[in-house]
Order: sequence, then structure tokens, then C-alpha cells
Amino acid sequence: MSDILGEISVKLAQILLPIIIFVGVSGNILNIIILTRVNLRNHACSKYFLALASNNLLYSLFTIQYLLSNGFSIDGQTISNISCKILQYIGSACPFLSPYFIVLASIDRFCASSSNVNIRALSNVTNATRLIIFIVICVLLFFINTLVLNEYRDDGYGCTIRPETLYNQIFYIIQIILFAAIPPILMIFFGLLTIYNTTRLQVNIQVTIRHRRTESQLARMLFLQVAIYILLNMPMCIMYLMLTLPLDYIPTQEFFFALSISTISFNFSFATTFFLYILTARVYREELFRLISKVFHYRRANQVQPMSTTRHPEVTRHRN
Repeated sequence: MSDILGEISVKLAQILLPIIIFVGVSGNILNIIILTRVNLRNHACSKYFLALASNNLLYSLFTIQYLLSNGFSIDGQTISNISCKILQYIGSACPFLSPYFIVLASIDRFCASSSNVNIRALSNVTNATRLIIFIVICVLLFFINTLVLNEYRDDGYGCTIRPETLYNQIFYIIQIILFAAIPPILMIFFGLLTIYNTTRLQVNIQVTIRHRRTESQLARMLFLQVAIYILLNMPMCIMYLMLTLPLDYIPTQEFFFALSISTISFNFSFATTFFLYILTARVYREELFRLISKVFHYRRANQVQPMSTTRHPEVTRHRN
């Protein structure tokens, strides 16, 4: 039974992960292009979505390493200690950044919908840029220990910090709390506050109707993104928490099979934003159609044969 489950998990990785990688890379590239267009780039929330798309693109490329390791038994972390440290660093920091970009976007939607002028003023592109840089620096510093302490071991543990140390156990528990507990709580909390602001309070924002419409659509993009994030990420986080905490539970082959499925679901969460934006935001769809129309118009213009530069003989005689 365990061999069958192992073979199924490998086959699923070989089939699904290439699709997830392709969708993640192409979708996030389109997100970056569209979010930098004129109608969207001047919104603070778009800055957080842009940072999220950039980080998701990087992690989608990193998923190639996970595909090779779990689908074809080619683990780049086993090449050397340097590859072990770098790949672990990227694989730890990138997933950590995404939920906090969503949290920042949730806080921004709360500020933008507030009736307090001072709170609304906090929602601006300058503050968004500063907070993105701050979060990136904090996460990169938090995982700096992986560059120092991670090492490849031949005793079956692979590329990791020494698992038997108290430091490693505490670090993993803190990591899971910061990733699996705090972001969803903050997302839900500020999401509910935003809904309260938009439904109960009469907010008098001195902006154009088009700008208000875009702000509302950005909020819908965010709400669905929070729901999908929790749905696709929580199973894996709960299972890793069960492995990390000193519980009496002994993992079975069925547990590890479910863990492999939840890991694929986790990787898929980095490829969903493009479809979520299309479903929830008209302004995003309009910008996508404009981009497609512009590309086809450009290709059509290039297919037109250039006019001959040779002078007509009658014109030449006339000039002479």
C-alpha cells in the first residue's frame, strides 16, 4: 500500500507540477505587465499586488527544483553545501513574503475605506513602497540563519539545520506561527474591518468616480485572494505543525501521501492570482484586453510589407 501511495505521489508531481510552473510563470509575468499600466500603477494596493506577483514569479521558477527533486529524484540541494544553502534560503524566504504582501494589501484596503482622513492618508504609493522594502528586509534577515547553519548531510536528513538541536525545533515552531497563524488572522481581521467600513460608514472620499471604482475592484481582488490563500495553504501548514510539535502522533504513509498532495496545493497557490484577478476585477480584464489588442496590432503592423524605396522612373525624369 505504501509503495502504491509513493508511486501515485511521484506521478502527480510529474504531471501537475509542470502545469503549475507554466501557469505560475506566465500568469505572474502578465500580472506584472498589467499592474504597471497607467490605470493601475498609481494605486497603493497595486504596489502590493505587484510585489506579490514578482515574488510568486520567483517562487514559480523555484518550483522547478521541487519538481526535479520529487518527480525525478534530481535534488539540486545535494550538489554541494553552497547549493544547499542558497536553495533552502530562496525556498524559505519566498513563501514567507507572499502572505505578508497580502496582509499589507489588507491593511491598505482598511485604510482606504476609513472615514478618518488621517487613516485614509496612510494609503498611498510612497508608504506602500516603504513597507514592501521593510518587509523584504525583515524576511531576508529572519532566514539568514539558513545560509549559515544549513548543511547537506548523508544520514538521511538531507539539506537542513541539525534536526536534533533545540534551536532547530524552536525555529521551526516560530516559522510556522509566523507563516500559518499570524497572516491569516491579520487578513481576516482587516478584511472584516474593511467590509464594516464600506457597508456601515459613509465615506466621503474626494476622488473621481473611476478611481473609486478601481479601488473597489482592488478590494474584491484582495478578498478572494485571501480566501484562496487560506484554502490552499492551511492543510500543509497544519501537517508541518503536527510534525514539528512534540506530539505522540506517529506519521503514517497515508499522512506523508496527504502531505505531498498538500504541498502541490501549496505550490498551486502561487499560480492562482492571474485567474483570481480576471474573475473579480473588470479593470484588470480591460487592461488585459487592451494589452492583447496592442500586441496583435503591433504584429499586424509588422506584417505589412514596407514600401519600396526605389524611385519611380517618371518621377526621376520629371525631377531631371
